[in-house]
Amino acid sequence: MESAFLDPPVPLPVGEIDQAVYEIRKAPLERLTDKSWLENWLLLRLGLNNEILHEFPKFLYPWCGHGIMSWQYPSQFSKYLVWLSQRKIGNYVEIGARRGGTFIITVEYLRRFNPIEHALAMDIVEQPIMRAYTKTAEGCSYALLDSKSAEAKTLLQSRYWDLALIDGDHSASGFWSDFAVLRDHSRIVAAHDVASDLFPHLKQFQAAVTRLLPTHKVFSALDQYDEVKARTGKSFLGLVAAEIG
Repeated sequence: MESAFLDPPVPLPVGEIDQAVYEIRKAPLERLTDKSWLENWLLLRLGLNNEILHEFPKFLYPWCGHGIMSWQYPSQFSKYLVWLSQRKIGNYVEIGARRGGTFIITVEYLRRFNPIEHALAMDIVEQPIMRAYTKTAEGCSYALLDSKSAEAKTLLQSRYWDLALIDGDHSASGFWSDFAVLRDHSRIVAAHDVASDLFPHLKQFQAAVTRLLPTHKVFSALDQYDEVKARTGKSFLGLVAAEIG
């Protein structure tokens, strides 16, 4: 084990895309399939979101607001990525890319296991990190569209996606609208915030696919941090991925 991986990582400067990409591309494959290393080293090094910080445990604060700012719990995202690495994903779409951390990490991580033909990020607010990354990243595009618009629906249904992550409009109507658009055009549909007490309809979606689909076709990462649970009395974030196609 390299000594650098034994110590807490120094977070990357805000918006440091090139170094973030380099960290993923240089990592040994055995590291990239190690959930513990992803959780405790790489995802921290790449930086975490600093919005709505009460949802995050305080021990993660030193890495919040740095790097490419993925809005994920490392304990959940690490397991999700490893599960995806075994699924031969060549086309990816993400609705609700926000600042871009989740999109960039997912695309670059999956590239280490399978060629990515095309990856599309969609959001309604332009973000510098996303614009800079998709300007030069091969096979990547960035659409500033409301996913409920006719133009967005046409774009989303213009190809068959191996993986679609829904993380945009978190209202019940917004989520189910996105799901309806992607359901017949995706092999795997993933959703974020399925463990959050703030979005009961997303928890219901996670419960439904878990109940209805065979075990090997559904993956859920619902891990919670004890400190957050004790401080707020609530659960947050959460990822589910369901092979529906």
